[in-house]
Amino acid sequence: MCLIVDNDVGQTFFSSQRGDPYYPALDWIRRKDGRLVVGGRLWIDEFHGTQRANLVQSLEQAGRAVIYPASIVNAEEDAVKVDCKSNDAHIIALARVSGARLLCTLDGSLETDFKNRALVNSPEGHIYKNPSHRHLLRHHRRCPYPPPAR
Repeated sequence: MCLIVDNDVGQTFFSSQRGDPYYPALDWIRRKDGRLVVGGRLWIDEFHGTQRANLVQSLEQAGRAVIYPASIVNAEEDAVKVDCKSNDAHIIALARVSGARLLCTLDGSLETDFKNRALVNSPEGHIYKNPSHRHLLRHHRRCPYPPPAR
């Protein structure tokens, strides 16, 4: 599955070292066949202009990250906002647009939304929090590559 990293764990995720909870997921993206997905408000508000943005852009150039256009993600965000319990409709929209079904977050409300089959389905959303979730680091046909043109 493609992976979305919520801003609440972004700093910890991207600075993970061997033995840290998010290291297997970061290693999967960097050295194996994993793919990070960003776009919309997640990219503009939480990554763009930061040191993490440089890493994401490097991953994109290496084919390990996909940055979805804000226009596509924002349109989907408007459609799902009313059904979300969390204030993270942009994450749900990104999952729906990209097909990503794996999320790194510590936000309980977002976890509930991401696992809500009315919002994220076929397959259902999963949360990665620690190495015991390593079995979730796999691909699914719902996470296509390459992304739509920007």
